[in-house]
Amino acid sequence: MEMRVMGRVEIFADGTSWSVQGRTQRALLSLLTLRLRVWTPAPFLVRALWPSDESDRALTRLHVQIHRLRRQLGGDIVNSSPNGYRLNVGEDGIDAWQFERAATEALDGRGAGAGDTTTLERLAEAASLWSGVPFPDVELPDVDLWKDALTDLYVRAQEVRSEILLDLGDSRTALSVLTPLAAEHPTNEKLQALKMSALQQAGKREELPRAFADAQGALAALGMEPGVELHAAHTHLLAAQDREDTIRQSLAIGDLAGPPADTNRCVPSPEDVTLRRELAYVLTAKGRHEDALSLLGHLEAVHLAHGQEDARAVALRDMVAVVGLTGDLRRALRLLGEAMRLDERTTGTDALLQTVRALILTHMGRLRRAEECLDIAGPPRTAKDHDSRRDQLWWRARSQIDRRAGRHSVAVPEAHEASLIAASADPDAAHGPATLDVACCLRDAGDEECFSWYRTVIRFAYDAGRFPLAACAHASAAKAHLLWGDPQTAAVHARTALDLAQRCGCWLFAARAAARLADAEEQLGNPGPARWYRYEALASYRRVDFPLADDVRARLEGRADAAAAGFPG
Repeated sequence: MEMRVMGRVEIFADGTSWSVQGRTQRALLSLLTLRLRVWTPAPFLVRALWPSDESDRALTRLHVQIHRLRRQLGGDIVNSSPNGYRLNVGEDGIDAWQFERAATEALDGRGAGAGDTTTLERLAEAASLWSGVPFPDVELPDVDLWKDALTDLYVRAQEVRSEILLDLGDSRTALSVLTPLAAEHPTNEKLQALKMSALQQAGKREELPRAFADAQGALAALGMEPGVELHAAHTHLLAAQDREDTIRQSLAIGDLAGPPADTNRCVPSPEDVTLRRELAYVLTAKGRHEDALSLLGHLEAVHLAHGQEDARAVALRDMVAVVGLTGDLRRALRLLGEAMRLDERTTGTDALLQTVRALILTHMGRLRRAEECLDIAGPPRTAKDHDSRRDQLWWRARSQIDRRAGRHSVAVPEAHEASLIAASADPDAAHGPATLDVACCLRDAGDEECFSWYRTVIRFAYDAGRFPLAACAHASAAKAHLLWGDPQTAAVHARTALDLAQRCGCWLFAARAAARLADAEEQLGNPGPARWYRYEALASYRRVDFPLADDVRARLEGRADAAAAGFPG
């Protein structure tokens, strides 16, 4: 026999089903179900069912109700002994107990280090057992506590499930989980914040104000105000879009037409240039590289027309950053070379440009030349002459060189140093690329703490609308899961990274994601898809003319001499 008590009370046996009639019988059944593992004394049941009846007849009333319940369930289902009464049904036969065990084991497994995809499967299985609050028409103190505990467990399981889905980039499934749950629990601020994150990640930013207003209204109905967490989530999620709109309004432009066509007569003010550069940064962070390059290209043309070599060098340097994100590193080096030639005569920022050059060369695998650039740039400055941007880039380049060279004992603290400088310079962007470097260094050092850092970066990237950063973080996390023997989770991260990178035009990230997806498919025993994704990686590398090492190219092409080849970090 099986019993369903969640959302409704229904009995299944011998291919038939029936409901339990009578409020008192259902109340009695709820108490026996709650205390399934132990004998329940008759006095306990009497006090629970009829707390105001202290007469001798109360025990007789209980015997009558037990008899009626036995008739409905079957004579051998309610056992009796001198110790009281107990249901002759195992935990596997009652959906509420099945749910509690499945959800608890899934959450405990995650705490013990179970993989994301394994945890997701277990949490989804637990959620499928939830049909609603058990014994909805029974109101007894002990049963109410049990209902609340199971409801809290269900909400917690769905929260964790949603967080993992968001970490893996599956915003569609996360929204399908969070939308009804947030409606059922309108005052649960964590659920509301998660829902807003899912909307942001799914590209439904226009729904964020309504989601916050709904949560605010539900709390106001109870005389409450949104807490710090919900307010912070709402403010943070809207910040990037608000900044883009504000800049456009300040410049009085609705598109990216750039400076006035008559550049000989109209010199943009320093404020105008600063705003256009900032707009280019916002667009770059969102993966809109062509728009950003168009804006910066117009600025460079204006500076060239008016002989403003200092400003032109800065525009070229900004273009290097944008082009570098697309993965076109040869082009980035050419632009950087032009900026450095201007720098020799004007700006005096050679140390910064040499550091940027070191970063680009590191990504190309040219570690010796990268180290030479860092030597030319010189070490980070003293606290008195501190240049946060240059120092952060210097430590990032230094840690990446050492990580790729296998010097993990020094790479990890170097990456931490860059992350600390980034956080001190801009607390709102503390979990950006420098933090991702920390995760990569920990990964290659064999430290499982890297997974926590990856989750932090991925959540920040989505919440801030920085999709290229999210693509890079997912691709890097895929490599970590491959190293820890979890190809299933690696495949999920790699697919998300590939989709994001292709949409943003970040072809280097797309190539790495496809290569890691190929490795994951191979480990999962799928040689056909593995071969396809290797070709996909090659195609992405070719789109930006990336200088692939011979052994890496051979492996992607499936040649036999590539058995021991690896992939760039």
